[in-house]
Amino acid sequence: MVSIKSHLVRTAAVGALGVAALAGFIAPASAAQAAPAAAHMSAAVAAKAKPNTNIQGTPAKWSPTKLTAAPTKGTCSGTNFSFSITNKTKKSQVIQEKVSGKKKSLGTLKASQKAGICLTGAKGAKGMLYIKGSTSVLTITLS
Repeated sequence: MVSIKSHLVRTAAVGALGVAALAGFIAPASAAQAAPAAAHMSAAVAAKAKPNTNIQGTPAKWSPTKLTAAPTKGTCSGTNFSFSITNKTKKSQVIQEKVSGKKKSLGTLKASQKAGICLTGAKGAKGMLYIKGSTSVLTITLS
């Protein structure tokens, strides 16, 4: 198991400044692949062509459930991120990660908001995100 730090921040370009959280994160990794060293979430994503996953349906689920994304170099921002999440549901969704085997909230993504996710780590590292109240899992592999 490898430690990961995560941070959720929303900016005014997508909505009011939201919940901010900083948490340690433990994710399973195969012997050949480590988990990303850090993951950060920042809204106000630019129109760059980046991988995206949607939160949709009832109960909420990821679509697609697997992404490959490049690590972010430099400061995480609305123009510098690895991939994005779009909440296509009609209610706010709590994004989670596992910390010491327990799911921990990173923050809330409001309905119709889009947020950029910044990841750092080695090529092949894998991380997972969850939606509170859902069994859906998003698996991200660094390219």
